[in-house]
Amino acid sequence: MLILLKEIVNFFIKNLLPISLLTLSIEIPYILIQNFKYFTELPQVISFGLSIILFVASFIIYPLATGAQSFLYYQIINGSELDIIKCIIGSKKYLINLVIGSFVYLVLTLLGLIAFIIPGIIIGVRLSFYCFLIIFEDYPPLDALKESYRITTGSTWQIANPSIILGIPIVAASILIQELLIEMDLYNIFFGTIIDSAFAILSWLNLILFFRFYCIYKNEGKLN
Repeated sequence: MLILLKEIVNFFIKNLLPISLLTLSIEIPYILIQNFKYFTELPQVISFGLSIILFVASFIIYPLATGAQSFLYYQIINGSELDIIKCIIGSKKYLINLVIGSFVYLVLTLLGLIAFIIPGIIIGVRLSFYCFLIIFEDYPPLDALKESYRITTGSTWQIANPSIILGIPIVAASILIQELLIEMDLYNIFFGTIIDSAFAILSWLNLILFFRFYCIYKNEGKLN
């Protein structure tokens, strides 16, 4: 597991610039509006309107960003010229299917977490390959989720354990830094935007992990 984690972190560090640029090019408007709403005293009607816009936008931005990042990783491992615009265009091509897949994935994972934490983790891991199957294998969203569940049979904790190890420090650091800035009276729209941007970038470590396993399964001929 340590070797795998080292590979994931090294891949992330080596390609930090394109990963960061792609993340910010898609997510920075959302982050800015979110922090503007949080740190600014707005009339209730405007605040409510922004909340609705942000809620709806989240169901589009995350699938778009996930697809674009997947295209970027594919360019990297194939030694292709890195092109952020092509990554975004490629993701837009599959956006409807990515949005549907992402919504179903989120609902099923949340239901699992509500029922009990462990089922939520298992569902979240077993279905996490849907995005790669949609954009690289041209699966419809529901079929992608089913295929993701199938190919991860017997590998749940092999994937989940490193995912948890990568995720916990990121979440913990985010909370601690935010609390520290609040204590120092420095938590404002500027630092809030920087923190949210930084952790949006760091959050892709788990997608890189899933992409690594997807490549392994593809090379082993596990995909239908």
